[in-house]
Amino acid sequence: MMHKYHIGTLSPSSLALLNASPSAGSPESSTPKPIFLHPKIWIKALLSKKTVISSDTRIFKFDLEHPQQTLGLPTGQHVFLRLRDPVTKESIIRPYTPYSSCTQLGSLDVLVKVYFDTVERPGGKMTKALEALPVAETVEFKGPVGKFEYLGRGRCTIGAQARQVRRFVMICGGSGVTPIFQVLRAVMQDRGDGTRCVVLDGNRMEEDILCREEMDGLAKGREEQCRVMHTLSKPGEKWEGGKGRIGRRLLEEEVGRFGQTGYAEGEELVLICGPEPLEREVNKVLNDLGWGNEHLLFF
Repeated sequence: MMHKYHIGTLSPSSLALLNASPSAGSPESSTPKPIFLHPKIWIKALLSKKTVISSDTRIFKFDLEHPQQTLGLPTGQHVFLRLRDPVTKESIIRPYTPYSSCTQLGSLDVLVKVYFDTVERPGGKMTKALEALPVAETVEFKGPVGKFEYLGRGRCTIGAQARQVRRFVMICGGSGVTPIFQVLRAVMQDRGDGTRCVVLDGNRMEEDILCREEMDGLAKGREEQCRVMHTLSKPGEKWEGGKGRIGRRLLEEEVGRFGQTGYAEGEELVLICGPEPLEREVNKVLNDLGWGNEHLLFF
């Protein structure tokens, strides 16, 4: 089961500093804030709805401070979410990329795959805490966080360095799909954006595929610009999509060797988010195919 995702690693001192950051109190001004997020202050949002997608997948809707408020999250970046463990009362902090559009007003939606306890391993602290969180309770958010921002029509920044991209290769596994989906949606919803996209989405079983209808819908009728491929390591008998993990064979076929794809230097960028073993394998194989790390971006 794909259950460990890498969006960055915090040292114990950095985590302590993050956890110690103040929470926002009641605003002194009567003027509503237009933007919800603050990079240095934890701000509370109320859980207003919990939608069951499958046996272990939920969409959590959080209301912002007022209906006309924007989240203030650039496309391609994520937020930190903080809450208390319902049993130990310890503070839990995890990064998430919202499932909802960055332009959505008054709320944000977070897609979460819940990892329950099993006989083989303990479940996920944050996902179990979210599962136990009752509607009308609050959690805290901080952000935005991330070095990548998609500005539209192939323009993006990486660590404040501008880049013009003509082709995105998007590689993800499990719930690592959320930042990939965020960028893909931004590209495909703009009819004037001609940036090409190749999406390789790896999962264990068909029911594990997240955002499937949304991604397939974005590509439908525009296959020359966007190709979405789902591949399963444990496919069912009726599965007609890709079979096997995302590895050397698939990457050679779908991504190709660097410099032989018809694009100039810097016009292609590979976006990657998934379990650490997937990220390591993709990194190694693409390096072997000539893709330098300056052309790979890990969320």
